[in-house]
Amino acid sequence: MSEEKEPTIGLDIEEQPEGPFDLLRLTLPLPRLMFLPKEAREHLRTARREQLLALRSLLDTAIEQLEKEEKPRHKAERVEVE
Repeated sequence: MSEEKEPTIGLDIEEQPEGPFDLLRLTLPLPRLMFLPKEAREHLRTARREQLLALRSLLDTAIEQLEKEEKPRHKAERVEVE
């Protein structure tokens, strides 16, 4: 006998003892929408898309931050030798 586990929406933050970052875990269940009226399915799909676009925005920002940190520092002071 298999019990179906109730899907949960979750956002967990795991603190890391070392380093500057903690871990973020996002859980989004993806319901099967076949039994819903067509208009309701369209709204739910649009809402899911918007959530994913918001996540993309967060990821893009994190990537930009990493890229800024990775750029070599070219503005080293020049020392003249006599």
